[in-house]
Amino acid sequence: MTTTVDPLFIRRAVEYADLAALRIAIFQACGDPEIARLGPVASLSPEDRDRLIERCVELLSSDLPHWRLRVPSDEEIRTMLDMVLGVPTPEGDFDLRKQVLSFEDYPFFADWPDGSGKVPEDFHVAIVGGGFNGIATAVQFEQLGIPYTVYERRSELGGTWSIHSYPDIRVDTLSASYEFSFEKSYPWTEYFARGPEVKAYLNHIATRFGVMPKVRFDHDLVEARFDDDTARWEVTFRRTDGSTSTRTVNAIVSAAGLFANPKQPEFPGVEAFGGTVIHPSRWPADLDLTGKRVAVIGNGSTGVQLLARVAEMAGHTDVFVRTPQWISPRDKYGRHVEPETRWLIDSMPGYWNWCRITSIMHLFNFHRDFLIRDPEFEATGGRITQTSENVRAFLTDYIRTETGGRQDLIDRLMPDHAPMVRRPIVDNGWYRALTRDDVELVTSEIVRFTAGGIETADGLHHDLDIVITATGFDIVKYLWPAEYFGRGGANLHDRWEEETPMAYVGMMVPDFPNLFILYGPNSQPVSGGVALPAWYQMWAGFVARCLTGMIEGGHSTVEVTREAFEEYNRRLVEESQRIIMVTEETSKHKNYYVNSRGRMQVNAPWETCDYFRMTSYPDPEAIVFD
Repeated sequence: MTTTVDPLFIRRAVEYADLAALRIAIFQACGDPEIARLGPVASLSPEDRDRLIERCVELLSSDLPHWRLRVPSDEEIRTMLDMVLGVPTPEGDFDLRKQVLSFEDYPFFADWPDGSGKVPEDFHVAIVGGGFNGIATAVQFEQLGIPYTVYERRSELGGTWSIHSYPDIRVDTLSASYEFSFEKSYPWTEYFARGPEVKAYLNHIATRFGVMPKVRFDHDLVEARFDDDTARWEVTFRRTDGSTSTRTVNAIVSAAGLFANPKQPEFPGVEAFGGTVIHPSRWPADLDLTGKRVAVIGNGSTGVQLLARVAEMAGHTDVFVRTPQWISPRDKYGRHVEPETRWLIDSMPGYWNWCRITSIMHLFNFHRDFLIRDPEFEATGGRITQTSENVRAFLTDYIRTETGGRQDLIDRLMPDHAPMVRRPIVDNGWYRALTRDDVELVTSEIVRFTAGGIETADGLHHDLDIVITATGFDIVKYLWPAEYFGRGGANLHDRWEEETPMAYVGMMVPDFPNLFILYGPNSQPVSGGVALPAWYQMWAGFVARCLTGMIEGGHSTVEVTREAFEEYNRRLVEESQRIIMVTEETSKHKNYYVNSRGRMQVNAPWETCDYFRMTSYPDPEAIVFD
């Protein structure tokens, strides 16, 4: 009971808290007028902030035992959203923000349209992949009673969190955001969870929500063929012992993920190198770097995340960088969740819910602030937008500070592109690692591998024992290596090879009925504003609405029309031309966001609320049942 909690413990809990979330949670619990009067936390004076802290401590110490979580009405939610943001919530954003708050048991998920839930006896869905997307879809099907099997190529769940086990792997968004909203208040031990904890979380979800008994491990999809006569898919799997098995299903949900196929370096002489070459996704459990001469190629998210730990173990580390990146700090990164914070999450009704909003509300205007050029601002000599320039200035100072003012490093580490042109990267001690005496930054181009190391364009040879190739993934190989054959034997890989990978709302392709691709082409929202697990739930809900509509209508197939597919992709290309990642000025900075043809590949260019509407309910004019 709260009456037995040490007052100093409560005070520390408030001081550690997300004060914006705590303020609204307490207001929701008791309607305290002083809490309301003090206004949004971001705009408080130091005196008012102190007063808010004191008031929160007072109320938690006296009234907490009497508070219970109550699902607020839409009107109450609007009022409280306006209180936390300090501005009215746009009408088009309300439904999404309400779902993010997660007062309902299963936000974003679908229900049966007529409430019957009568599934044909022989109906079955194959879910390919046991990562976040596959598990989200399985939980959605559990709620609806739709029979399914999850087929996972590895011997455990986790997806990318099973594949990757390199040193210091962790999420780069808050754990409280990087979770499903149907499991409330999971007891994360760190603010930014490490890989093993994320994997444990997914196993917990699969066990608690009844998914685990329906998972078939060591099943790698080889091919899937649609039968025009029966309107069913024949799927063939290969097991680790080389044996194969085939079964027939009504629908397929591919949750194979975006980061399943590592991109290997194509430097001359790699095969002649006498040491060890390792991609982080294939990290050996027994790898010993002690005293070795190690190279880390790449300064993307993985290369930045693992360098500091590698440098601590190795005898000498060379860091090969081609394009400087904007690398930023994160508050509480690497920090354990305090007992006081855990108590507050568990004890304060609504605090967890409001943290889900306050942890992402700085991204609500991301589209306008970072991605779309402001002509008026640029006319004054600025670049992109005022917010973008402010962030550039902050990150420039951060580079100078973290490198100890070393001009030899600063000159080679300063990007010439705007923030957000490339994927944002979280610092894990990367800059400071470069200042070590046993670490060398190499910006000269790699010419070739030799038997004993790497030769660079400046004529130097770098003696090496181990090369870590943090060079990313071949993300354009969606669904690879499995092959999908649709109506009339249409080969999906051949089509995408010829045209470029495309899908309707990132999930559906004409001539491939009852096939849903999660994390497909142009499916990742470019705007931010909602963490990825929420999108995984939205996509699962979209799939479920398609299938429940098909089942209740007595149909055999659901498919996107060719016209809707082409119109959607026409608009997508048109809209993406406004986004800075695709503009001519920044084209030389293409990364996995933009493919070799100059098309935005991974991201959807839409504003968050617009993409939410597209993926919430299937458009009856775009989707046909037969």
